[in-house]
Amino acid sequence: MAEFAVSSVVKTIGNLLTHEARFLRGVEGKMEDLQKELKLIQGLLRDADARVENDQAVGEWVAQLRDVAWHAEDIIEEYILRVAPKKEQYIVKAYRGLVAKCSCLQVHAVETEIDSLKSKISNLRMSMLNHGIQMVNEGERKRTRASASKPIYAYFEEYFVGREDSVQELVKELLKDGEQHRVITIWGMSGLGKTSLAKKVLAHDKLKNNFDGFAWACVSQVYHSKDILVKILIELIPNQRENVKEMMDDELFKALYEIQLKKRCIVVLDNIWAKEAWDSLQAAFPVKGTRSKLLITTHNREVAEHIDPHGLFHKPRFLSNEESWDLLKKRASLETKVMDENMKMLGYKLLEKCGGLPLAVNVLGGLLADTEWETIYKDINSHFGDKSDIFRVLALSYDNLPQHLKPYFLYLGSFPENTEIPATKVLQMWIAEGFVSPNPYDEDVAEQYLMKFANRGMVQVRFTLSGKIKSCCLHNLMRDICICKARQEKFLTILENQQDNEIEDYFSSSSMAIGDKSTWKTRRLSLNMLMSDSRVRQKENNVLHLRAIMFFNSREWVWKQFEDIIINCKFLRVLKLEGMIGNLPESVGDLVRLRYLSLEGCMLEDLPQSMGNLVCMEYLDLQGLEHSKVNVPNVLWKMRRLRHLHLPKYFAENGQKNLRLDSLENLQTLRNFNPEHCNVNDLGKLTNLRKIIVSLQYGSYQLKIIPQLAHFTFKHLQSSSFEILNQIRSFTENELSNLSSYHLSCKLFIKGGIEKLPEYKNLPQQLRKLVLLDSQLKEDPMPTLEKLNDMVVLQLMNRAFVGKEMICSAGGFPQLKHLVLHDLPNLEEWRVAEGAMPHLSKLGVSGCPKLKTVPGGVYKYDSSIGDHFSRDEHLFQQDEHWQQIVMTRSFLINVSIAPLLARRINVRDLV
Repeated sequence: MAEFAVSSVVKTIGNLLTHEARFLRGVEGKMEDLQKELKLIQGLLRDADARVENDQAVGEWVAQLRDVAWHAEDIIEEYILRVAPKKEQYIVKAYRGLVAKCSCLQVHAVETEIDSLKSKISNLRMSMLNHGIQMVNEGERKRTRASASKPIYAYFEEYFVGREDSVQELVKELLKDGEQHRVITIWGMSGLGKTSLAKKVLAHDKLKNNFDGFAWACVSQVYHSKDILVKILIELIPNQRENVKEMMDDELFKALYEIQLKKRCIVVLDNIWAKEAWDSLQAAFPVKGTRSKLLITTHNREVAEHIDPHGLFHKPRFLSNEESWDLLKKRASLETKVMDENMKMLGYKLLEKCGGLPLAVNVLGGLLADTEWETIYKDINSHFGDKSDIFRVLALSYDNLPQHLKPYFLYLGSFPENTEIPATKVLQMWIAEGFVSPNPYDEDVAEQYLMKFANRGMVQVRFTLSGKIKSCCLHNLMRDICICKARQEKFLTILENQQDNEIEDYFSSSSMAIGDKSTWKTRRLSLNMLMSDSRVRQKENNVLHLRAIMFFNSREWVWKQFEDIIINCKFLRVLKLEGMIGNLPESVGDLVRLRYLSLEGCMLEDLPQSMGNLVCMEYLDLQGLEHSKVNVPNVLWKMRRLRHLHLPKYFAENGQKNLRLDSLENLQTLRNFNPEHCNVNDLGKLTNLRKIIVSLQYGSYQLKIIPQLAHFTFKHLQSSSFEILNQIRSFTENELSNLSSYHLSCKLFIKGGIEKLPEYKNLPQQLRKLVLLDSQLKEDPMPTLEKLNDMVVLQLMNRAFVGKEMICSAGGFPQLKHLVLHDLPNLEEWRVAEGAMPHLSKLGVSGCPKLKTVPGGVYKYDSSIGDHFSRDEHLFQQDEHWQQIVMTRSFLINVSIAPLLARRINVRDLV
């Protein structure tokens, strides 16, 4: 990790010398000398980092060098901010406070500091050379990077081997009627495969055919009871989603209690850690008079006995030697390879270290897939102790990562346990931190780093329809390793489940003023906890070193609690405020080095004018709460480096000025563009746009902007979407014909009545995805829509069609892969001719009570559902606008797959 720190500083100095030399007046020569000294020691660090675990002296030198590098970066950044020329008024004004608060370092003082740093680096370099540390060239690093640039969107597969006896036993118990064993618990240590086993059980055909509803909620150590109840109810009654979200706590408990009496349901509560978690949910689950079942997973049997002392407790066994060997061969892609006796012997010896733990075998298989077995065997014998073999197996996957990949992996530890991490967001955080350059090539390479982690079994990933990574998540054990390593490297500090006084302790003890030469603290802080309403304060200048602050699960926090902390983080590059309450103060404009700001889920009404000072901003998410109406000042045009902009879904009704966007020439993503508050002609200036989502909320008249968009030239546009809402009156055929002028590939989401669909030639011919909600169409839409040859996804939801009959003709929907029919109460007959929808791989039907049978033309696909999904795993994604439904082999229906998605189901679990 010291190599990463040094390379970061070398890059910083290089960028300054190239692009901002005017800020280095008086110290240019010293900076160049420091850069040369750092480059000299970089080659030694490639060897030194590999020896840290076994050589205490090397470990101490590497730690010292890391601290020196971070110190150098702080010195440089403070100097630049302090001496910014007066013509850069936005910097001078914003940093007036910093000048007053920080000890002013004169040029000669900075030179003295740099000379001292150079001397330390030189002494460390000589100590390493005398100790036998050797120079390692960059060749291996470059080869790794070159290979990463190749497309590698292969689908990582998590294998389930053996334990069919456990599956059958649990299915049998769940099918039993009566009150005996109403609660069934799968318990055991982390990594034993409890969640995977529960997935396998829940996907069993016998359960699908004998239960009316399924719901899945992950509880974890940090939980909100109301969120869990809302999630379960939405999965059991998806057609009442909005009503559920508006329910009070007592209404949620009552509704969930009653639905389990009326229907036969299975509710899964995954990963319960504490008795108190169950106590907060217990009132929602009936004990008697129900045929519903409750399936629990926990690491603690005492928690299981607390939930139901008379329930069934199932502890999955460890894998046998044969099962472990089968899993290892599959994971390492060795099923068809001829193996000699030496290779088999090494394999069995390595498996002894895994102790039959499925996660450990999976990770080991990922290592063996691309590393010499002898090398892995030697590393295991040298690193593993007798008492923590399994943990060390998992840690070895991190130790064997190339050095340049380690910070990317450690960054994932900042996200809360059991969190699905959006790939695009973590990628932009990496870019904002300076890990990755903001250009398309490096962005693609960084995305493929996630795939490397997946192929090593370190993360689980999900994919978009186009095959790119949509999200990833860490297993709890792997996250433990991630956090442990991050703390050792002073890379990241995580505060979760702490009390208020412990947060105070962190900030009051993090004394870290520039010039302090003792101990250098972490560069990143992640907070995931509940707090009282007390205000957190800190000592003078003690958080200047922080480059990233991330808040999670912070809906009960208000901005003023942490204002004193955040506004003093003058070098901050990343600020993620998830769900915080309260408007941002004018002082947020002082954070002029900020490159990433996310206000997703925040409860706010107004943004300050001072945001115009944030001229380094590259990623800005202003979406706030789902229905928040936000007043955005017309200052975004000043953020000329901005590449990704998420505007609010809804703007304030009074006082909102039109936003100027024409200067944002670097913009690649624009979400929630609204012509009511933005100038459509500005879009023509955004020549680097890759993705745009247009939100039309104020009636059908806004459809007239679509012909305007058709005249713009977007050379790089890859994805365009239109969200069209009209709740005043129905769209006419002529109004919707405006869509035909749009000739690029696009997606449509239309909510509101439609008198009649236009002819297919008056719809976008490159339409790939169409969602219709509340359309109230009386005529069968299929004869029109089936002629759209590029359509891949079609969703007809919430009375989109109110007729009785639908017909799909031969040759229709030639590219359709995903079809959902939900809440079509009048549909009685659906006929599909032979040859229609030849590529359909996913069908969902729900809320169609009068539908008599599934057409044979589509039913045949269900018989091979596992084969289709094993190739198209990325189709399993939960959309933000609707629930997805899955079909069973025997008939259709009323089974939401949302609970499966919530736990990142692997497609083979549906076989």
